[in-house]
Amino acid sequence: MPPECPLRSAHWGGFFLGLLAWLCGGLSVCLGQASFPRPPAAYADSALVAKAFPLLSLLENQAGLRRLVGSNKALRAVARHHAARTHQAFGRDQADAKRYADSLCWKPQEIQVVGNALVNTYSKNIAVRTGLAPLLKETGSYPLYASQTDTAALRLAWRDAALGLNRMLQVYMANQKPRYPAIDSSSFPRQDAVLAQQVRAAMLPLSIGQRRRPTAFYTLPLHAALLALRLNDRHEAVRYEPLKAGLNAAPYAAVASTPWARYPFSAILVPGLGPEQPGVALDTLGAYRCRLAAARYRQGLAPFLVVSGGHVHPNKTPYCEAVEMKKYLIETLGIPEAAVIIEPYARHTTTNLRNTFRLLYAFGIPTDRPLLTVTDPAQSSYILGMAERCRRELGYVPYRDLQKRSPEENTYSAVPEVRQPDPYDPLDP
Repeated sequence: MPPECPLRSAHWGGFFLGLLAWLCGGLSVCLGQASFPRPPAAYADSALVAKAFPLLSLLENQAGLRRLVGSNKALRAVARHHAARTHQAFGRDQADAKRYADSLCWKPQEIQVVGNALVNTYSKNIAVRTGLAPLLKETGSYPLYASQTDTAALRLAWRDAALGLNRMLQVYMANQKPRYPAIDSSSFPRQDAVLAQQVRAAMLPLSIGQRRRPTAFYTLPLHAALLALRLNDRHEAVRYEPLKAGLNAAPYAAVASTPWARYPFSAILVPGLGPEQPGVALDTLGAYRCRLAAARYRQGLAPFLVVSGGHVHPNKTPYCEAVEMKKYLIETLGIPEAAVIIEPYARHTTTNLRNTFRLLYAFGIPTDRPLLTVTDPAQSSYILGMAERCRRELGYVPYRDLQKRSPEENTYSAVPEVRQPDPYDPLDP
């Protein structure tokens, strides 16, 4: 039998013990940042696949659906060809991470062949349609594709997964530049022998097994991409999962009993600002933004503050902007713990806005009223002209009806497209 994909081969007893220890320790209501949470590998992998690749996550978690899709002859042929190519690359004497990444990446023709095979299986098998259709509807995981036919949406979801996996391999195995090199680059120098040797040791046995008996058409690239992120210690995208627990447990519990009619805004967003100096937990301008937002909270403008920002500046900082802002709001400014929601993943202003709306949807916070952003005048003005950057980087504008309320305040409303995953940004998909 070939080695299984890591998402299915974890030792579940150890996994749940590790998960319990992580939730009770790294995500306790203690706000210290001596070390940031490091989720167990199996949990981190599954959480990342769910966030970045909903289509592949569904196949991983529904064995029957995976078998039905995997029975397609064209998909089995692609899997064997992919395994043969990667085995040839891994079998060479000299370890070379770039060569490994090139062999693992999906080629344009392969992406097309897999897309055709998925559509063919979807069209001919009612069980596959039943399993995949909810993923492709407006309320599913791909709202940007809701206006497409199911088969077109399926092609697009698969294309996103394939190109997203390629991006992870190119950046974190082959050392290509990411979108923001200063904060998102590989942890290894180019042509690093240690990285190449670790990749080869992990992937060569899997490629042998996949040549003999493929498990799923996407197993090798997915396994390798997740491995590359782990070796680079780049699990920023899932450090604080599940977001309804840990530091968000109290505010999430408070949502159900909130008298929404009293408030003109659903929440107050405070975008983070990462200090550039190592060892500095909270930037002075970030603290200033918190003070501005606390004053609006005390005026009764919204029942919750959302502090947004991940582990961003300087590169690979142990400090999370959202966690440090929540700590400051509670311990210094006296804001109730249950009133402060952390959004600990955003790495840019674009995703401050996008991720906050994602949280509102996930927490059941009403989106029939606008959101209020409170920040310094310079960033507030910048937000007003940010639509083109959003289209360029996200593919859409993650808000509507953006209006200036004051030099420090903007208001805007939610759009369902914010639930669309961004697999091209594996540190915040």
